[in-house]
Amino acid sequence: MTKVRNLEEDDLDFAKSLTDVEEWGNSIEDWKRLLRISIPLVAYKGDELLGVTTAFDYGILGMIGNVVVSENSRGKGVGQALVKEAMNRLESCKTVRLHSKMDVVSFYKDLGFFPEGMSTFFRLDGDMKSFQPFVIGSDVNIVPAEGYLDEILEMDKRQFVGDRSKFIKDLNSHLPECSFVALGEDGSVKGFILAKGEDNWYEVGPWIVEPGCKNWQGLLQASVQAMPNNSTVELVVPAPNHRVTSLLDSMSYSAYEYSVSMFYGEDWPDEGNICARGGGDKG
Repeated sequence: MTKVRNLEEDDLDFAKSLTDVEEWGNSIEDWKRLLRISIPLVAYKGDELLGVTTAFDYGILGMIGNVVVSENSRGKGVGQALVKEAMNRLESCKTVRLHSKMDVVSFYKDLGFFPEGMSTFFRLDGDMKSFQPFVIGSDVNIVPAEGYLDEILEMDKRQFVGDRSKFIKDLNSHLPECSFVALGEDGSVKGFILAKGEDNWYEVGPWIVEPGCKNWQGLLQASVQAMPNNSTVELVVPAPNHRVTSLLDSMSYSAYEYSVSMFYGEDWPDEGNICARGGGDKG
């Protein structure tokens, strides 16, 4: 019988091996971060580890990500056991969100999730990074995020409703050189961008801008330029944000995969302010 328990540090190599198969880019550092900021779970039977997932409790908002089962354990109810336990851990949340790969949407529907939109995965190959054709009038309103953490947390909460402060603080401290804000004429924060990654692979997000944010493109330029040359850069962009997809298309980013946004419980606010998602919410 499949059982589910908290994932522990000794299980991280197993978790990474599963996400490596999916080519999600999760490093050991990513999994250590998930161990700190999420509710990581592992399915097992006897001494055999079968699959993993991560649940994120942000109060009113819950998220589930990294749902992956070892190849020889699929079709045996392991994924269902993991998601059901994650939902149990998030039972106090009014809405639970996840992002499903296209070929497993029916799996989540059977568990009570409703589809509501798509996201596009974009990638900039390392050999193209130094040739980004940014053309912006000025970047004077794009400044390092240091000193603006409270404003970033307030903006993130306005967008996501839940309290994601632990997640945001962890990302910001992980790669501060890639964290920037866009300031309005009155000096208020109108947008921010964070990133994670190491070696030659990076993921941009969250990247959030509010109405009236000038030079929102400059946030991406500043963050990506702070990454090492020859690095592969990835973003997950909600489908409603056509201005971002158009920008990336013009800059040699390639769309390589799609996912479906799904929710359980209450519906979700508009995602028009989200230029790119970030974090461990792949599924």
